[in-house]
Amino acid sequence: MLLAALWILGILLALILLLLFLRVGVHITFGEALKVDACVGPVRIAVVPKKKKPEKEAKPKKEKKKKTPPAEEKPKEKRKTGLTFADIRTAVPALFEAVKGALRKTRQRMRIDPMRLSLTFGSDDPAKTSEMYGWAGTAVWTLMPQMEQLMKIPDPSIHLDVDFQAVSTKAEGEVGISFQIRDFFAIAFAAAKPVLKWFLAFKKAKRLREAEQKTEQTKQTTEV
Repeated sequence: MLLAALWILGILLALILLLLFLRVGVHITFGEALKVDACVGPVRIAVVPKKKKPEKEAKPKKEKKKKTPPAEEKPKEKRKTGLTFADIRTAVPALFEAVKGALRKTRQRMRIDPMRLSLTFGSDDPAKTSEMYGWAGTAVWTLMPQMEQLMKIPDPSIHLDVDFQAVSTKAEGEVGISFQIRDFFAIAFAAAKPVLKWFLAFKKAKRLREAEQKTEQTKQTTEV
């Protein structure tokens, strides 16, 4: 009985070790279309786009009459108070320091291959476009040498450009990331505290922006 229990325990431990050392990852292609594949060992599973299921004949539904709002009532315009460029700019250094400390524990077991990125910055404000382009260039050339020391990146390719005629930023490329499952836990535990600290600061800043927006709306209503 004891021998059988030891055998079972040994098999379970062996399975856990095999699982922790199993290499998993994700392969992402984006641009005109988004394609995401999950990789488990040598097996690749398509996540996006999902395979289309045969459509069932849908029964005709009765159209419900929509209630039209009174002509005098107009929906109030709300300004966006979500994640801003300033938030992203402050997040990158903080989060990178957290991830950098976590990646040291993986001893270059994490691999990024391929790494092909192309970004063309554009917006309705030329000054903002220039700011984003300059900041992105500084971030890339500052962070990439450190990333190559912490991870295996055989052939990185990053192209940055600016288009003052475009009203939005365009991105395309292909990225494949793979790591052992044990590395995921090491990174998660090491990065959890600093990432949570940044997230709480972001939520606080967002609440302040929302409060300022409400105050401004109240002033405008009072003036009218």
